[in-house]
Amino acid sequence: MSVVRKRESAMTNAEKGRYINTIKKLIENGTYGKFVKFHSEMSHRMHSMGGMDTVGRNRFLSWHRVYLLKLEEEMRKVEPLCFIPYWRWTTQRRIPPWLSNFKPTVNVPGQGSITVTRDPGFPPAIPTNSYINSILSESTFNQFTMQLEVAHGNVHMWVGGTMADIMISPADPIFWLHHGNIDRIWSVWQKKPANQGKNPSLSGSARIMDPWTESVGDILKIEDLDYSYG
Repeated sequence: MSVVRKRESAMTNAEKGRYINTIKKLIENGTYGKFVKFHSEMSHRMHSMGGMDTVGRNRFLSWHRVYLLKLEEEMRKVEPLCFIPYWRWTTQRRIPPWLSNFKPTVNVPGQGSITVTRDPGFPPAIPTNSYINSILSESTFNQFTMQLEVAHGNVHMWVGGTMADIMISPADPIFWLHHGNIDRIWSVWQKKPANQGKNPSLSGSARIMDPWTESVGDILKIEDLDYSYG
């Protein structure tokens, strides 16, 4: 069944409840902690660590696209109607109210327990619409992904607490809404006629979105992955 990822502010109370309850169940059965560990172990392979890592920069969007898909698959095993929503922080410039008190404790294999904390408002500010529009106007994938990763980092820092620690940031349930929005922005850029065929430049083992088996070529079109953004 095709998944429609909705904007968090447009979700019904039932959908919000399903998201929270499903995350709780994934925490209880250990799946969620494993996903936090995946991110912690792979951060050096899918972020521009220090801004100079071209492999990490080129894997940033594609790796996280697979990462969200894999968690969403686990969520839908628990609750078939569940989906990863997106937080459009350019217009909803605050912590989603329905998640403000949801700060779980997550057991991460080999790292112990992490209790989610937040300290919203820490500089830099949440990116504006005009800033994101300027990123969407970039004509090369390298410039687009580099600028979008910077904007993405600003939101991590603004939320603060657990989200400000990139390695363990997925412990915060807000992480998935934030990266849902990043993935949505990439899909908008991809659909522009002038950007057809402008994809990450990856070769060899870097093409595989480890620890999974999908290659970058497998995940370029969200239509082929059976989800969309509403």
